[in-house]
Amino acid sequence: MDGLLFLLIILGLYVAWSVGANDETMALVAGLNIFNISLIVAVGAILDFLGAVTFSYKVEETLGTRLLGFRLTPAEALIIVFAIASWLLLASLKGWPVSTTHSAVGAAIGLGLFKAGMTGVNWGVLWEVVGGWVLSPLLGLIGAYLAIKLMLALARSTIKGLRREFKARHFSGWLLFAWAGVTSFSRGANDVANATAFLTPIASNPDLIRLLGGAGMAMGLYVIGRRVVKNVGLELVELDPITALGVQLVTALILLVGTYLGLPLSGTHILVSAIIGAGLAKRVWVNTTNLRDIVVTWIATFPAAAVIAYLTCLLLTLVL
Repeated sequence: MDGLLFLLIILGLYVAWSVGANDETMALVAGLNIFNISLIVAVGAILDFLGAVTFSYKVEETLGTRLLGFRLTPAEALIIVFAIASWLLLASLKGWPVSTTHSAVGAAIGLGLFKAGMTGVNWGVLWEVVGGWVLSPLLGLIGAYLAIKLMLALARSTIKGLRREFKARHFSGWLLFAWAGVTSFSRGANDVANATAFLTPIASNPDLIRLLGGAGMAMGLYVIGRRVVKNVGLELVELDPITALGVQLVTALILLVGTYLGLPLSGTHILVSAIIGAGLAKRVWVNTTNLRDIVVTWIATFPAAAVIAYLTCLLLTLVL
């Protein structure tokens, strides 16, 4: 195997591993304390893998082919993946909750601007992506707010007595698990593209790249991600099973539709926004400090990854 391609695959696996290690999709299920955490992350890992292998090609096309105005060379793909991995490593060391999706788009834009200036970027596609970043959390917040209001109204009118309430909560827990699985499938398809989108256009066997990326993401979730899954569910607001179901349903639908449209979205931002919408619907406390940190890194990640990619190109030009 060519040394450049081998290094590219290694960095891509690191990015996929990092995505899986920070995948909090199953956090609401863990927050119910009904299911074993090992079962939860195992199911999430399997569905992440299946989504990555079977449904990632549309987001890969957006990132790896449509976003830039030229075809990537292996060296250019390596620079982009290096920039993504570098920013993720720095964020991990600092404890910053960054978005890999924003990192991938930013790194690609940085390289495109260096190589071809303004013509190196397909600005129409970029605005589609940015529009998805802005619209999807907003839809998550509004959708969860309305869904929770409706579900709570139905619950109050139809569930009478402690026994029925217990059954409804237990049934909601199982439905939550099922919809979290749908979200994990979509998350795998959407997020793995951050690691594979710049490899598949230059690889002789794109399906093998998707297999490796899916495996890396699944292992990251199963081995390390359980800590995130256990800790995230109740960070912003405490949710009962019915409320958590509404949040998960809205998150799953937005991420599934976005992935079908080929939009690289941040599942974390959609979920967080939906949780905030649930908190507003129930008029309970929301941790605005965590929200502020998420918004700051949401803004900083895109230009930071672009700068790393641009400076890497500049350094290589001066050295070589």
